[in-house]
Amino acid sequence: MRKHWELFAKHAKMNLAFGRLLSLVQAMVWVLCLYAASGLSAVAATPQQEGSQSASAQQKRDFPEGPGRDTFLRVCSHCHSPANVIPNGQSREGWEDTITKMVSLGASGTDEEFSDILDYLAKNFPADSRPKINVNKATADQLRNGLGLAPKEAEEIVAYRQKNGDFKTLDDLKKVPEVDPAKLDAKKSLVIFQ
Repeated sequence: MRKHWELFAKHAKMNLAFGRLLSLVQAMVWVLCLYAASGLSAVAATPQQEGSQSASAQQKRDFPEGPGRDTFLRVCSHCHSPANVIPNGQSREGWEDTITKMVSLGASGTDEEFSDILDYLAKNFPADSRPKINVNKATADQLRNGLGLAPKEAEEIVAYRQKNGDFKTLDDLKKVPEVDPAKLDAKKSLVIFQ
């Protein structure tokens, strides 16, 4: 009888551990969704918000004209800023995987809309299309969008640059407090200092 209770206790502990792991995974998904939502742009804003028209016009200028652009801006702005794609050029297969992931996270649209978005992204944001970011001249928004930084990190870089002068190397850039050096290392091929 004791052996049965020991097995029961062991299974109960395993179920508790699995439940905690599942809760942790769910919390991580929510954090990722909230992080993506924090980058929402004025494209998703209501017309009553001041400056939403100029921000929307700015976004349209950031994205090349072509079939699928308006669908991309409309569909993708529901969960995150469409500007997230600018520093993340990918192959067609990479964009297809990204769209599949977004659909699994709740993006809604028709198959035709997602096909149009895939065609637009593959044509206009291929893997080799990432623009270089001059960290000595870029605005906080350009740093955020171009290097995938959090808004606070981008603002810290601008403030540090204004206080201490231009950056000469990646190591200089890594001296900025509140900026994750791993993010800078991951995007070092996009950083220029001219």
